[in-house]
Amino acid sequence: MKQLAKTLSSKLLHLFQQILKITIFSNPNPNGTDVAEDEEFLEDPTAQLEKKIPLPDRVQKNEQEVLLNYQYPAKPRQFKKASLFPDSKTSIAALSLVLHGVAEVLSQKMNLSWKGQVNSTFSYEKEIESGKGKICYYVTDNPETPQPETLAEEAALIVIDQFDPRACAIHLIYCALVASLDKPWQGNFVIDDKQLLEYTGLIKRRDLCKHEKLSILYHLLRQPAQVLASIAWPKQGKVGAFTVADLKIWDVNIIRDFETDKAGNNKLMGLKVIGQPGVWTKYFLNKSKYHYQTGIITKKTVQKLFSIGKQNAGAVRMLVWLTFQIQPEFQDCVMGKTLMEIAYGADKVSTAEQDRQLRRQMADDFETDLKVVKEAGWQAELETGPAWLTSTKSTKRPIGYWSEILNSRWRFHLPAEVQERLTINSNQLSANNIQPLSGNAIREARKAKGWSRAFFATTMGKSVSWVDAVETGRRQVSQKDLPKLLNILELHFNCSDRQY
Repeated sequence: MKQLAKTLSSKLLHLFQQILKITIFSNPNPNGTDVAEDEEFLEDPTAQLEKKIPLPDRVQKNEQEVLLNYQYPAKPRQFKKASLFPDSKTSIAALSLVLHGVAEVLSQKMNLSWKGQVNSTFSYEKEIESGKGKICYYVTDNPETPQPETLAEEAALIVIDQFDPRACAIHLIYCALVASLDKPWQGNFVIDDKQLLEYTGLIKRRDLCKHEKLSILYHLLRQPAQVLASIAWPKQGKVGAFTVADLKIWDVNIIRDFETDKAGNNKLMGLKVIGQPGVWTKYFLNKSKYHYQTGIITKKTVQKLFSIGKQNAGAVRMLVWLTFQIQPEFQDCVMGKTLMEIAYGADKVSTAEQDRQLRRQMADDFETDLKVVKEAGWQAELETGPAWLTSTKSTKRPIGYWSEILNSRWRFHLPAEVQERLTINSNQLSANNIQPLSGNAIREARKAKGWSRAFFATTMGKSVSWVDAVETGRRQVSQKDLPKLLNILELHFNCSDRQY
């Protein structure tokens, strides 16, 4: 019997070793080319064994030690670039007017023209097509419920005051995640704490423990979902009018993992976000119908938004405005007064006219915030205005400096990373023998969608005169604009006959 028991124990030992090799170290991809995103690498084999495969009582102690001390082959560490920024620099993101309004609410807060309504709601309204349509934004304190309640003025003011400018970075991450979905109105996106720590740059904070970092993230992840919206969109060409009554822009479920320390305190050690975009995606991220409005964001912009936080609220607002407004080959200049109002609010700019000390402070802030914007990769070129505005030397401002700031004219250029990606896309089109589009082909494609020249110009981020010049053949579509135009008009190139 002793010999039989020993034989059985030996066979059990061998069997467990084989199970461990298969379960723990098997590679589903023998070529080793498909590595999971932000993979959790294997813990100590002994710990795995103790956690997952309890040893039977009949295995003797010395045989347990042999099994636990077994030297398993080392698994090489493999890494994969974060999928949100596949080139580690840029990402396609949904940048529609609807989403711009959410970013405005999070960054501008009470600088916006909020109004109390007769039904006791408190809203901020954006007009569309000179008042033919509008988007109404509301806030809620319970975004997790299926039908969140829109707050009245007193409660809404409390929520709005608590919005953190860093939530704009989270909002842009959501914008990028939703743009990666084929049919976002039917799907959802998932993102975990490892990705979020990397994308926001919070992973570099050595002064915070993991629990503190994740606690910051948890509160910020909820805030974009606290902004609700109803949309009344007017008829534009063949695209009929529509109304989006579903108030949710982002429906997020945040799953948190806690551990209890020796003192009995719960510590947040992990979180995962499962996001479901609202009904708005059917109209603004639908390639077959309505509109498809996307752009490119940079990782540097996201991390700069997160890092400057409340210290440079003016810079946050300018970065948000630039991200949603500036398109490739943006031709229009921005007045200094407009920039000041974006950064600090129209009321504050108006008040500064009569307050000397406030003017000095705002002038200082403006110079600092422009430097922050440049650090994020955006290039601000002074079109008209005094040289001291862009001078790197510290000089005393001349008499009348406030008027010079307000009357200055600025031209902004996309970050180099965005321009590089646009160039790569253009080169890929050229490599596929794509020839310049004829003006007639562009005009027919626009008419087939039922779009007016004005609407097409707005969608492209251009002027009506640009559309006229392109459609009459007086101007060719640039390599930078070509990918966007093909996508918007849904034109497909056939290399065999070189026709669109």
